[in-house]
Amino acid sequence: MNTPFAAVLLAGGRSTRMKQDKALLHWHGQELWQAQLHKLQSLGAARVLLSCRREQPLFVSDGVEMIHDPADVDDGPLGAITRCLEHAQTPLLVLAVDMPWMTVAFLREHLVPTAEPARGLFYRGPHGDEVLAGLYVPAMLPLMQAALREKRLALQPVIEACVKSRSATTCALSSDQIAFFRNANTPEDLKQ
Repeated sequence: MNTPFAAVLLAGGRSTRMKQDKALLHWHGQELWQAQLHKLQSLGAARVLLSCRREQPLFVSDGVEMIHDPADVDDGPLGAITRCLEHAQTPLLVLAVDMPWMTVAFLREHLVPTAEPARGLFYRGPHGDEVLAGLYVPAMLPLMQAALREKRLALQPVIEACVKSRSATTCALSSDQIAFFRNANTPEDLKQ
């Protein structure tokens, strides 16, 4: 029996390198945000959230809660995840819209909590902690909120601080798991 958790799709990025909204790109017959949201919906989360900008043309069905980024604030993924974790007040599985190679099987096996987690869980790849597909827990909020207040918006140092404070832990990715965490940052990335 899994513990109750929430899942959020981060779709509010500005997509500057892609030069178009990544969330709206077509991926296997649907828009990328829809494909990624379906992955999260299949995991059995008690709540499914969609974090996006208010002006994005994303329309969700019943059972999905939209959490809009404030119009006058540009605090990146740290701000979006913090708002969603404050809203959910439960373990929060996070998935970025631009990780289309992430599988439901990996999420279910490695990031869906099976017991009430005391710590967040992140995977470490060749470029450091993979912070846009991980499990955040309420115990991490004080460090996340402090970083936001101080305008330290880079997520990896926040996760490192959470690991040091024992509110999060990391595991190494195996060589066959690294591909799941690839980001689609340019049109060329999606064609590969």
